[in-house]
Amino acid sequence: MTTRLLSVLLLLAFAVANARNDPPPTSDRAWSPPDLPNYERDLAEQRFKTAPGKAWKAYADFKTALRKQDSAAKLVIALQNAFDAVLECYKQGLSTYPEIVSAERNLASARSVSHDTQSAIYTAAGALALSTGDLAPATRAVRSSER
Repeated sequence: MTTRLLSVLLLLAFAVANARNDPPPTSDRAWSPPDLPNYERDLAEQRFKTAPGKAWKAYADFKTALRKQDSAAKLVIALQNAFDAVLECYKQGLSTYPEIVSAERNLASARSVSHDTQSAIYTAAGALALSTGDLAPATRAVRSSER
């Protein structure tokens, strides 16, 4: 066995062992090429075992993003009402310009949070579809609604 092939095999064994959290082999006697299918099988089994956890995490992230969007929408409505009230007070001479600027800044910040949560919803929905392997039906549903 050449030195280059041996170093590639040891590097591959280290990568697979690192993915499995096993100690890496110390020499070519500890690991041989026929063991490679066993490492691949073990890695596939580990991925199979962790797939439900990833799907549940993606689902929880999606539900959390939806709840955040509800809260952000309520925050935008409340700050819009506050801005309108401060503006009306300013028109009647009961408020100052810095108060308007502050209310407007708060409203802009709330709108930014609303847009960020919308982005988080799309990201979480994509992660959920990817973790469940359900990307194609979602694409068909979008196409059918466009018609």
